[in-house]
Amino acid sequence: MSDMDTTGTSAGSGSEPGRASGLAVWSWSLYDFANTIFSISILSYFFPLWFGDELGAGSDMVNYLAALAALMVVLTAPVLGAIADLRQRRRVYLVIFTLVAVLLTAGLDLAGSILIGAALFVLAEVAFQSALVFYNALLPVVSVGRGAGRVSGYGTAAGYAGAILAILLLTVFVSEQTFFGVTFGGPEVARSWLGPLGGWIETAAEPNSNAFLPTAILFLVFSIPAFLFVPDRAVREPRPVRLGQVYKGIFSTVKNMRVYAGLGTFMLATFFYTDAANTAITNMSLYGRQVFAMEQSQIQTLLLFSTVFAGVGSLAFGFASDKFGPKKTLVTVILLWLAAITLTSLAVAPWMLFLAGPLVGCALGGTWTVSRTMLLALSPPDRIGEFFGVYALTNRLSAILGPAIIGGILTGLEGYGTISYRVAIGSLALLLAIGLFLLLRLPDARPDRKVDEFAPETASPARGAGSAGTA
Repeated sequence: MSDMDTTGTSAGSGSEPGRASGLAVWSWSLYDFANTIFSISILSYFFPLWFGDELGAGSDMVNYLAALAALMVVLTAPVLGAIADLRQRRRVYLVIFTLVAVLLTAGLDLAGSILIGAALFVLAEVAFQSALVFYNALLPVVSVGRGAGRVSGYGTAAGYAGAILAILLLTVFVSEQTFFGVTFGGPEVARSWLGPLGGWIETAAEPNSNAFLPTAILFLVFSIPAFLFVPDRAVREPRPVRLGQVYKGIFSTVKNMRVYAGLGTFMLATFFYTDAANTAITNMSLYGRQVFAMEQSQIQTLLLFSTVFAGVGSLAFGFASDKFGPKKTLVTVILLWLAAITLTSLAVAPWMLFLAGPLVGCALGGTWTVSRTMLLALSPPDRIGEFFGVYALTNRLSAILGPAIIGGILTGLEGYGTISYRVAIGSLALLLAIGLFLLLRLPDARPDRKVDEFAPETASPARGAGSAGTA
């Protein structure tokens, strides 16, 4: 990947002015690696199993908590996006919200009750999603001269590499692992490895909680390059932030979104297809356990298998977006989702999930990669942060609906066995179909003309990192 070299224009280097540095691209992508460790651990795998099964809160409660967190993000994300545009210091807010998410994730290891665990999860999810608003708003800066589609694909692919690391490494703290006939790991072994430092490892009742502290550490460590080396947009005079005016501006933006060709339709389409994607992520491990009574090792293998294809899909759809345009590419992604959801809901044996897994993975990687470039293509350059905030609001609104629907179906069909989960997952196909219909109405816009209006700061990385500390 020649585009990922570190010999490009770093802040302060003298090569190729107007082209984002390889170091900036690498650091931005590595943050996706870091935050996906959080996502796979807290949203998809260890927390749902710990909270729903080990603490006994139930699968429906996991979905209701996800809906509550989404509601809180809805109230804050557009404001954060507007602040990103007004203050022009996206990176400092990225640092702040990431650190909050890290601390709350580490705190989950100390949570011994349903109430405390629920509170920490909701707040950590809100901080995580808030950080993503600023992370996504930095995409045009690191895409200058490189192609927004492929840079977005690099980030998403790196994210799924982080998911693979999370599955392989974190499960060592949770249960014994067997690869090629060799058994290793498990809580007892991990505790002996760490010696006096391993006292926090639970060896009996709640082994999934052992993943929380390592998740927080990995999230922090791999976020540091983005904190230091990702530049902000070229420095201009920051404007004051007045919350009343910010909210008024947001309502005006949403009300008059039709002024920007296709943007309102895209946001509505995003509401439906990301609803399906987010809900599928949250329920992936629970579906395998509830419908097919899969062991944790089987669920781990399925997640790992699917995640490999998510990385492949991220890169492939990123390049396709630059070549064929984000609209055509995103339509292809949604068709892939429809095939994956249909196969999953109709599966009659665990091996069929391993056929659906690659489809889910490729579609998931393509969803996040191409959605970012589609939004970049449709948004005015001076309001990128604001519209990424509205995009986050749309995603979180959908995340209220999806888990609530799943929870409602599971509650309403309680007593019908595995049929309840099959109906719940199958209902996602309708949401995808609506999203597809709306996507077909979009103009065939390209993001490169927007990216060219961005330029990294001319300060050195160290100086840039320091200046980012003043909002």
